[in-house]
Amino acid sequence: MSIGKRRPKPNRAQLRSFPSVTLQQNRTARQRARIVSFSLIALTVLVTSAIVHGSGPPFVYRLGQRPEREIRVKVKEFRIRNQTKTSNERQAAADQVPLVMINDPAPIKDLAERLDDLTVTIAKSQHYEDVDPTVVSTWKLKREAYLDVKAATDTPQRRDNLHVQIAKAFAPLLDAGVLGPGALPRNEESSRTLAIRDVGQSADEARIFPRERVVPERIVKPDGPVAKEFVAAFTPSRVGETLFQLVADRLDGRPTLSFDQEETARLREIARNAVGEKYDPFREGQVLVEQGQAIGEEQLILLRMEHDTAISELTYGEKFQRALGVLALVSSLFILAGFYVARHERRIASDLGRIAMLCALVVLCVGVVRLLANQAWNAELIPVAAAAMILAIAYNPNFGLMATFALSILTCMALGTGISHFLILLGGTAAGVLGLNDVRTRTKLIKVGATSAAVYLILTWAAGLWEHQPIELIRSDGLWRAGWGLMAGFFMGGSLPFLENAFGIVTGISLLELGDNTHPLLQELVRRAPGTHNHSITVGAIAEAAAERIGANGLLVRIGAYFHDIGKMLKPHYFIENQVGSTNRHANLAPAMSTLIIIGHVKDGVDLGRQHHLPERIIDLIEQHHGTTLVEYFYHEANRRNGGNPDAAVVQESAFRYPGPKPQTKEAGILMMSDCVESASRTLSEPTPSRIEGLVSELIDKRLRDGQFDESGLTLREIAEIRDSLIKSLIGIYHGRVKYPEQRTA
Repeated sequence: MSIGKRRPKPNRAQLRSFPSVTLQQNRTARQRARIVSFSLIALTVLVTSAIVHGSGPPFVYRLGQRPEREIRVKVKEFRIRNQTKTSNERQAAADQVPLVMINDPAPIKDLAERLDDLTVTIAKSQHYEDVDPTVVSTWKLKREAYLDVKAATDTPQRRDNLHVQIAKAFAPLLDAGVLGPGALPRNEESSRTLAIRDVGQSADEARIFPRERVVPERIVKPDGPVAKEFVAAFTPSRVGETLFQLVADRLDGRPTLSFDQEETARLREIARNAVGEKYDPFREGQVLVEQGQAIGEEQLILLRMEHDTAISELTYGEKFQRALGVLALVSSLFILAGFYVARHERRIASDLGRIAMLCALVVLCVGVVRLLANQAWNAELIPVAAAAMILAIAYNPNFGLMATFALSILTCMALGTGISHFLILLGGTAAGVLGLNDVRTRTKLIKVGATSAAVYLILTWAAGLWEHQPIELIRSDGLWRAGWGLMAGFFMGGSLPFLENAFGIVTGISLLELGDNTHPLLQELVRRAPGTHNHSITVGAIAEAAAERIGANGLLVRIGAYFHDIGKMLKPHYFIENQVGSTNRHANLAPAMSTLIIIGHVKDGVDLGRQHHLPERIIDLIEQHHGTTLVEYFYHEANRRNGGNPDAAVVQESAFRYPGPKPQTKEAGILMMSDCVESASRTLSEPTPSRIEGLVSELIDKRLRDGQFDESGLTLREIAEIRDSLIKSLIGIYHGRVKYPEQRTA
């Protein structure tokens, strides 16, 4: 009896799989991505360290601050410019510059010539009465003066000597000149010396005279220096006295000096510039601020000068040591954050774009903090709070808390502040981050900002009282920080749409907008595949309840469920939920072809999602909701058809599996379970609670044994809770109903 040919066993050697070219390329690409990621992180560490290090140790003192101990000079010596002393000495030097006057001796020369003419007239006359009355009245010539001059000119020799003596007497007047009334500005009338030069002479030829020497009222005094010089030129002196009396009345009306304002200003400016800066020295050990003394403006300037001097005196070795220490601390923070990301945030660790965005955010935050470091407004809260809130919204509050901790430490390192400032930053920002677990309304961000503001205010008062700071400083800091915390909430509310696009953030607000029935994809799904739409709505309801049961993102699962089967709308009648009243399209197809159609709805859904710009997290749910599960019906159908044909090829199970990937998040795992149990529950003829419980347990256990949840992060306890939630939801959907008696017609 022939039993036919036995199905040949596959060669054991054929069971061994060797890395294909594609696998090698993928491995090389992953290695390159790791190298690029590590290089980017290393560059970020260097840039962040450079920003934190700055130019050296930061200046930590503030106006109104009350130090706990006295502050002394730590450098050997530093000098501070004494502006008052410098200004006074420069003004004194400028005041010492004589006023520049220009002398035009023509009026004095004319007076000398007229006096000489008078002596000639007197010498020619015989008697006083012979002199022209006009000359007498003009010169106010008296008989006694006439006789004195007549006696001095009675011989030709004496007349010649008198002419020489008159020229000699007028020489000092011609050299110094006469200052007329109003020749000097009022603000210059106090000047004691004058630099006088004749018209056409250079500045180097100027002569210095005391102001009294050229003032008319001093010149005409009989006992003044001018009168004595004039009289001394004559022999005998009585003639000089007589002639000076004749001239004195006319000198007052013949000014010869004019003020050269431009030249005077130029010389004074030269004198000012010649005086160097004056400094007050402060030496090592000298007390700058007493213990408990509030730092005023003067003390703050001294502290700033001492700090700048200390930085300038740092050697290259000391700067290198400090830079090395900063680099080690910053590297430690990045290593700590890296371990957290690698363990708890795999979607960041595996995405080069997310890593780059995160590094850029850290550098931007620390850079803005450094720019705001010299302000007294405590505005460094804004970049720290905004960065932490962005990360909390983009990923989760736990990651936001970790970022808050790291950014607070980096900020305190950059500003040189102590533990109190760190606690204020950490506490206030963490209070806001913890409230960002689910952002479904715009006002949520405003409330979060208000919460941060309140915590900033409370912690500022607590830290200020602890450090015995002045109440005015505490009140000012508290109000500034509270205001910035509130502004952070408004900033996040206004910039949220842009942040969603830049970081690929999916917030509750954007999810609710996607879940609106007016979305084009959902409307098209209702029109083309109403059965699939009904199935999606039900899956969304039971999946959301299960997600909230274990603390996952229920809204994300629900909206993801609405879109998870949108690929079916391209071939709706090949799926059983849309085959009501029509023939089975798979009846005349090979199982392998049917499998390709069934599996294809995942790829079609991903393509449709990207065409309509769905968020990546929704697309991930579409792509992962079947994982690598087996299309069991067609796999078994293929085996059944090949069972009677011994020559048929072995049915490869891999050909009947979805391409995956397996669920990478808890939400994707929940959606997979909800999808399969909801579809299978429709096949129950009598969906009693026990049957529903058995069906749900069987389907979940099968996928658990198949390893579908290995990469989702779900624990066995969470899977058990999800199972209980799904059972409860399905029992509620298929609950028993009261049978009403048939209505009788009339």
